[in-house]
Amino acid sequence: MRRITSCLMALLATGIANAQKASDAINLFAVDLYRNVNTDKSENIVFSPLSIAPAFGMVTLGAKGETLNQLNSTFHFEKGMDFHKSIGRLQRSILESSTDSVIITITNKVWLQKNYKTLSGYRKNLKKSYKAQMYQVDFIQNPEGSRQTINLDIEADTRGHIKELLPQGSISELTRLVLTNAIYFKGKWAQPFDPGKTSERSFYASPDNPIKHPFMTADKTFGLAKGDNYTALELDYKDSKLSLIIILPNEATPIDEFEKRFTNELYREITANLQPQKVLVFVPKFTIDYGFALKKILTPMGLTIPFSDNADFTGISGNKDLKISDAFHKAFIEVSEEGTTAAAATAVVVVMKSMPNFNVFDANRPFMFILRHKTTNTILFIGRFASPK
Repeated sequence: MRRITSCLMALLATGIANAQKASDAINLFAVDLYRNVNTDKSENIVFSPLSIAPAFGMVTLGAKGETLNQLNSTFHFEKGMDFHKSIGRLQRSILESSTDSVIITITNKVWLQKNYKTLSGYRKNLKKSYKAQMYQVDFIQNPEGSRQTINLDIEADTRGHIKELLPQGSISELTRLVLTNAIYFKGKWAQPFDPGKTSERSFYASPDNPIKHPFMTADKTFGLAKGDNYTALELDYKDSKLSLIIILPNEATPIDEFEKRFTNELYREITANLQPQKVLVFVPKFTIDYGFALKKILTPMGLTIPFSDNADFTGISGNKDLKISDAFHKAFIEVSEEGTTAAAATAVVVVMKSMPNFNVFDANRPFMFILRHKTTNTILFIGRFASPK
């Protein structure tokens, strides 16, 4: 019995370690992509690396040679099936954070051209690593109908928050498979904000541009961390291992300058330094909808071959006849007095911030935010609130 218990503990420890490797890879990719989403710094953004990475992980399972090397390098994947299994374990660990107050769903799906032959090993690996559900559609005879089918499925999986993920023209007669990931999150704060205390205050999108906007207010104990040029606030979700971190650059540090210095190491420093402290908090209510095509962002990051005719996805069909035409991502987040609702989806298309005695956290200027899984420190959603809209 003692030997069995020791073996189970060893297996559990190995599983946790492997899930942590996947978490580290996703966080590294999150920071890389955040730096490369070239937007106007006054624009609000949000995306989910926990949605994008698995979608590309599923196609990586069928990649070979330099195609595989570029995918592994861009997404910080380790070589071999064990790593992809660790992504699946991480997803299941995050799903286990669901409670009566926090709802999380994650779905991985593969949409295959009917009668298109894929290797049985590839299909088995998709199910083994990602628990992917497989569906047949007819891209050849009905590309538009297939696009609508996938979009409606994504909309259902995200409770109506992500619509029209695949734009018109993204699916053609040459499409052979589409790999999708959908995430839905709805969480209540451990300490809800009193709606009666929400009031209009000035948000400074720039030092000389105050905009009146509803701010939630609380005077309670929250996780707080202070650095040389930032203050971070952690808002926990009720009965859960999840939290929202708001990272507020100091007044002397513009948001774009802070973002340039933001690294995975700084993220680790922030989360490691969070300590319970009494804080007077002012946080704006906000809702952000954001979406983008990934090819134009990932290509400058070094992912070129998988989008070209030189792509090698022979691990999918056995033939060197596939490439990624593009990939699409949309994300949504709403932060209110009760809690947070967030959703995201990805589709990879394969074709032929004091006062004495207490702290004040006044998020009245642009800030970053991260929704994380505390146990593994995985970034589920990351974004910027730059201006009320």
